[in-house]
Amino acid sequence: MSQRWALLLQYEGTEFAGSQWQPNRPTIQGALQDALKSLTGVPTQVSLAGRTDAGVHATGQVGSWVSEWDETAMPARRWVRGLNHFLPDSIAVQAVAAAPDEFDPRRDAVSRTYTYRVRLARQRQPLWSRRAWVLSPPFDTQPAREVVQALVGEHDFASFTPPNTERSTVRYLSDASLERRGESVSFRFCADAFLQHQVRRMVGAVCEVARGRMPVEQFLREFERTEPGSMGPTAPACGLVLTRVDYRQPLFSCLEGAAREIDESA
Repeated sequence: MSQRWALLLQYEGTEFAGSQWQPNRPTIQGALQDALKSLTGVPTQVSLAGRTDAGVHATGQVGSWVSEWDETAMPARRWVRGLNHFLPDSIAVQAVAAAPDEFDPRRDAVSRTYTYRVRLARQRQPLWSRRAWVLSPPFDTQPAREVVQALVGEHDFASFTPPNTERSTVRYLSDASLERRGESVSFRFCADAFLQHQVRRMVGAVCEVARGRMPVEQFLREFERTEPGSMGPTAPACGLVLTRVDYRQPLFSCLEGAAREIDESA
């Protein structure tokens, strides 16, 4: 009897060409499928909740696959241990849980949360270069927070994504915030779904405001114009983390979300 499984995944995405499988390139999906084949001896297709670009990280990516091994043959804890044995050091399964047969990690998600980290410094920061966008001061948080709050709600976010006439660019952003602790700036965005490069372009435009390169009024005006691709720049991938994917019924309730949140102490 087959069983559908779900997993909670953390990865450092610097060395990967993104989450989605690509021929002859290292990807998160490819690494998971290789690990499953090594563990079970059977080729297995894995689906993921969110597509992350090359260099983007995750603490709360969710994946799913179907196996002939049910909970009796292979308990969840053995899946975790076995997959992590075969995965590279930069990818680690945090939890595995049995899921309903009809579960789809992408279509069933009700929200996705991303964080983005900026590090303020006048010189190179080797310890931060893989985890944050290093920017030179100044960085004025007051106008930056003002424009971040203007993004909350249902809007046409075409300004923050490349032109694409085949899909709607309207999204509902349920939460957006900017926090600063010393020289570390952290953005947080939660939405039902995101457009390609939307978060990185929003961060790039907000940072233009914070650095005095774009007045608040211009940001709001350009946002309302909804001209595809007009706002940015696109912030580098290194600062972006998919921190959680939520569903109507929790999959990994034993973790209570702790494994999904980015480590602010790093």
